[in-house]
Amino acid sequence: MSAGTASYLIVGGGVFGVSTAYYLSKTHPEASIVLLDRSNTFPCPLAASHDFNKIVRADYGNAFYCALALEAREVWKSDELYRPFYHQAGLVNLDDAGLGRRIVKNYKDLGVHPGATLIGPDEMKLQYNGIFADANYAGVKEIFVNPSSGWAEATLAVEAVVQASRTNGVQFIQGDVKSLAFDADGSCSGVHTADGRTLHANNVILSTGAGTAKLLAESAPERAELQAEGRITAAAVVTGIVKLSAEQMERFSVSPAFIHSIDGVLGQVLPPTPDGLLKFCVDVSFKNDSCHQQSGQMISSPPDTPDQDQCRVSESLKKECHRVVSGIYGKELQDYKFDSFRICWDGITPNQDFIISGHPHCRNLYIATGGSFHGWKFLPIIGKYVVHLLDGTLKNELRLRWAWNREQKGSAHEKIVPKRELRDLL
Repeated sequence: MSAGTASYLIVGGGVFGVSTAYYLSKTHPEASIVLLDRSNTFPCPLAASHDFNKIVRADYGNAFYCALALEAREVWKSDELYRPFYHQAGLVNLDDAGLGRRIVKNYKDLGVHPGATLIGPDEMKLQYNGIFADANYAGVKEIFVNPSSGWAEATLAVEAVVQASRTNGVQFIQGDVKSLAFDADGSCSGVHTADGRTLHANNVILSTGAGTAKLLAESAPERAELQAEGRITAAAVVTGIVKLSAEQMERFSVSPAFIHSIDGVLGQVLPPTPDGLLKFCVDVSFKNDSCHQQSGQMISSPPDTPDQDQCRVSESLKKECHRVVSGIYGKELQDYKFDSFRICWDGITPNQDFIISGHPHCRNLYIATGGSFHGWKFLPIIGKYVVHLLDGTLKNELRLRWAWNREQKGSAHEKIVPKRELRDLL
């Protein structure tokens, strides 16, 4: 690498990190681009982006993310890199707070006509082979249905972008980051790994999700101005997998993604994978606060074990998964059993806006993270905006919205903000 060549070190191989690496490789092919992650496979099995499937929707009550997700969905549908992994199965959203009407208004205001509509419970019971006939519709007068939404094969899609990035010259390196490295003037010069290596770059991008606040605290506990201080919090949800029989697969083959946002259910199910796996998610998160001794902060972070205790799911959390199954399917799935459970961690911001920002108190350090349990669907486009930030061309509206220091106005996914502690659920 010549003295004048730009170098980029991306920490974290999830959606933000991988998408950024890919867009950098397309726009700056002459640059040195390294993506560093603790795993030797990408995406990391501990990352939120490592999963069977994820919902791809533009169905937001928040007009900004509705428009942004429409952009992403078009790429899912049209780009050869992403299209093989996208399935337009439709989406149903059941709530009692008028969300469906706000979504329909957003589409109208944007001049988009995806076929979204509102129907009543009686009509809903007759749709999709009747598999939702026994769902809990208490207090529900209208249900949002959008046949244009769908889901994507999560791990496979990220792996495809990783491979495309490698083809373009991106280096993917295994390494567990212990702390950031700083120059004498306090600017960021790279990272130190747990095995004693130091990697340098003139642009360091943290796409570290649930580990962001703890990494900053470990790196410079004496620098109060560097800390996250609530800008991003590690939060988790629990998911459960049910294996359908061949007979059930026949009935469930027409299934959409189904989000049930009523108190007493608060969860979702995705359409079955080709091999019959039905994934449920409880849409009530929790955090894991503890005192970081060196900095004196209370910081939420995943359990400090090699696998983050992802499969250590308490009976109370398992019961919440059963509650979601009952609320969505009722008698339709009576004799089921869960094959597995998983605790999935992500970094969430107070208003669920992403963070795509230079750190105002540390030169050469950039933050691109904060998926807030709705960021995965933006895999095809989010790296473009990170590169715009790095190049100084990010639109002012986006720069302000995604800034490290900002007013936490509005909400993109408010119900998922953690109000519980993991220790109280064990």
